[in-house]
Amino acid sequence: MKMTNILNQFLLMDPTRIFKLFTSAFNSLTDLIYIMEVRDEKISYLYANQSGLSVLSKDQTLIGKTFDEVFSTERAAFFKQHYLKAAHSKRIVTFEDEVVLPKGNKMISETVLTPIFDNEDIYIIAVVRDVTNRSKQISELQYSKSRLEENEQRLSSLVDYNEDAIFTFDLEGYFLEVNNAAEQITGYSNGELVGMNFSEIMSKKELETVNSRFQQTIEGDMARYETKIYQKDGHEVYLSVKNIPIIVDGTIKGVYGIAKEITSEKKALEEFHLVKSRFESFVRDSKDSIHIIDNEGKVQFINEAFTEIFGFTREEVIGRDFPTVPDWLKSETNNLYDEVLNGKTIQGIDVKRQQKSGELLDISLTLSPLYDEFGHVIGISGIGRDITEKKKSERELIGLKELLELVWNNTTDVIFMIDHYGAIVQANPTFEEMFDWKVEEIKQMSPPPINLEIQTKQLEGFLTRLREGEKFVNFETQRKRKDGTIIDVLATYRKIDKGNILAMATYKDVTDSRQIMNKLKESEERYRNLVEASPEALVVHSEGGITYINQAGLDLLKAKSPSQVIGNPVMDFVHPSDRKQVVQRIQQAINQGKKGETLEERFLTLDGDMIYAETASVPIQDHGKTSVLVMFRDITTKRRAEKAMRESEERFRIIAEHTLDMIRVLNPNGKVIYCSPSVENILGYPIRSLIGKSFFDLIHPDDVDDTKRNFENIFKTKEFYQIDFRSIHLDGHSIWLNSDFVPVISPEGEIEKIIVISGDITEKKRKEEKLAKMAFYDHLTGLPNRRLFLDRLQQAMYTTDRTGKLTALMVLDCDKFKAINDTFGHDIGDEVIKEFSRRIKLSLRKTDTLSRVGGDEFTIVLPELKNENEVVDVSKRILKVVREPMDIKGHSLSITTSIGVSLYPSQGNNTESLFKQADEALYKVKDGGGNTFSF
Repeated sequence: MKMTNILNQFLLMDPTRIFKLFTSAFNSLTDLIYIMEVRDEKISYLYANQSGLSVLSKDQTLIGKTFDEVFSTERAAFFKQHYLKAAHSKRIVTFEDEVVLPKGNKMISETVLTPIFDNEDIYIIAVVRDVTNRSKQISELQYSKSRLEENEQRLSSLVDYNEDAIFTFDLEGYFLEVNNAAEQITGYSNGELVGMNFSEIMSKKELETVNSRFQQTIEGDMARYETKIYQKDGHEVYLSVKNIPIIVDGTIKGVYGIAKEITSEKKALEEFHLVKSRFESFVRDSKDSIHIIDNEGKVQFINEAFTEIFGFTREEVIGRDFPTVPDWLKSETNNLYDEVLNGKTIQGIDVKRQQKSGELLDISLTLSPLYDEFGHVIGISGIGRDITEKKKSERELIGLKELLELVWNNTTDVIFMIDHYGAIVQANPTFEEMFDWKVEEIKQMSPPPINLEIQTKQLEGFLTRLREGEKFVNFETQRKRKDGTIIDVLATYRKIDKGNILAMATYKDVTDSRQIMNKLKESEERYRNLVEASPEALVVHSEGGITYINQAGLDLLKAKSPSQVIGNPVMDFVHPSDRKQVVQRIQQAINQGKKGETLEERFLTLDGDMIYAETASVPIQDHGKTSVLVMFRDITTKRRAEKAMRESEERFRIIAEHTLDMIRVLNPNGKVIYCSPSVENILGYPIRSLIGKSFFDLIHPDDVDDTKRNFENIFKTKEFYQIDFRSIHLDGHSIWLNSDFVPVISPEGEIEKIIVISGDITEKKRKEEKLAKMAFYDHLTGLPNRRLFLDRLQQAMYTTDRTGKLTALMVLDCDKFKAINDTFGHDIGDEVIKEFSRRIKLSLRKTDTLSRVGGDEFTIVLPELKNENEVVDVSKRILKVVREPMDIKGHSLSITTSIGVSLYPSQGNNTESLFKQADEALYKVKDGGGNTFSF
């Protein structure tokens, strides 16, 4: 109501006064205001505010003038065009113009023309605004748009002509854009790829890993990885891929993918591993002796055949002068070495060489120079074949030519001739009896049907060696009878090279003897290893004299060889004060005919040192006589430690007061009864505030349960243990501590207190967390790969060095896994591998590490073992759980596993020797049919 009254009063005002009010308001504006009259196409000024007059450099004399009177002809026509358009269209008209100000500056103006009609009269109100800044902004925006379009063209050129495949994905993994290289690598056209999900071209085995990397990228991290896809025609293509998040205004909108094809590199790497494997297999399985010496004639390597032929072990020759050259041939041999070191290869020369026993052998020797990457000769490799028997045979055959036909027709060995292509030209009657083939049926067939299909390369290999001049090829292999039966044969091929005949071959059927020898060897090896590897000292004595001692016994008595002990009276090693007790123990065991009670006794080493041992005696029959087997457990360290503990209280206090590590002493209830000064430096708490408090009060809540569980376990095992946990600092942050919990045992066998020694490993943990993000795991099973496994093995060995407990390395694989792959395909095979690894992992402790090193090959490290029996228990659990049938995609499959084991430090002092011992044990198991374990 109030506003209405104001308007009514305003309308009743004098028109002159109203006009003054409006003009006063217009003059206060910075915009230019003009009121124009349009009459008969003529436009004249009726009003202009002060801003409008100043821009035109005019005063009130402007009123009544037309555009022609104020502006140039060109400018007047420009204005007329727009004003008449507003008048004729009866609509608001807007246009921009450049105005020159009185001081010479230029202004970009925006003029809004509003037509007003009063009966026949037409008026136009013009409002002119300064839009110079806005115009500049528009110009800059247009310039930026031009630069953006130019950059887009550059980016498009980079993408279109890049030899690497470039993809753009949405957040769900669907292709949005691809370049030409992407079409060539995948085999799909642009139209086929756009809208397709990347999973449609992925290998199923790789999909989980690639999805994980894709998820990592859409969370904001760049990801690099290698993978495999299938081209449109089905071919496999290996790619090195980099995923980059597409971020717009801080939001991830999609993913760039850049892929480089690495198929050829992958194939080359696989070929390298294949060649390496074949070479290692050749060296390992060769029946010829192989050795390597350096420039100074020192032996660097020998294979097993060398030991078998000459009788020297690795320990006896490695790093020493070559031992098989007789003194009277050393000068001649040195001349040969000089020729080889100058780059010459000496092939197949016959030489005399000496066994460890002194017996001379005839050896066919080939010497070759070894080069480094710069082409310098750094050593000599030698391959020697024992041709002693061959030489002997040659001498014996002189003058016996007339007996050849008799031998040919009546020998129990197969004899036949082959041509240069391996085809059988002629064979003796035994050939037909052994293989059930008539010679005429298979004559000229290459390869002969007695060879297994997988032996094509083997056949071509030794034929090549014979063609190139090798005179003699001898090996054990398998052949096939006409009915398909496989037999083991000892094959010998001797080069003849007469006419179309390349060589004469002889086969000896060793199937039965091979099986018997394998069983005997396995049995003997099993019992021998069991006794020799026993951690307990074992001694057998009869009628007072020692007849046997194992390695642990030698170590206990500080003897270097059995000869220092065997044959000596057993009482020589008993402390005089305990000899009466020992005699009674022995007599009691013999009289009762069973194991006697365990007693503590004192003994003397070869050095005269006294040792304490717990002993038990068992009567046994040895070569028809009653002997006594004595088992010793060394407790010298325990006794000395108990004494040292009582004497070291003061030393402990001195060390604790000055060590950088924290030392806390707890009572059996876990209350703190002592703190070293370093506690205050590391955790920030005054020592007085901790005494009498629970040790667990300062442990991070997430680590309390695990720490308490280990603490309580001390009272069961009464043994040292080590654990990492987080402790809360006075200011609230967490500190990682590596802590050793050491129980202090009273003479009565009870825990008096527990010493906790803690070191700050916060920085180490940070590094470990960073390293954990790297690729240390197998893509199929999620298990640690070989690189991570070697680290775990090394850590276990360090723990053994510190604690004295054993570390076991287990090498295992799936028996006959290749048959599953060949029969059911690789997808089923992969599922079998995953189930196989899952079962094994369930059979292990949390502290054990299972690793997949490739294919069906796995390794396990078992740290901190008390004795060998724990390894036996784990092996039996694995064998049992693996044998249980597997239900894989509707197929019921049964597999077994073979396990080779080596122990640190008793069977190797580094990772290489441990792996070698475990591999050799695995080969023994495989040779025996698998499905068991061997040390």
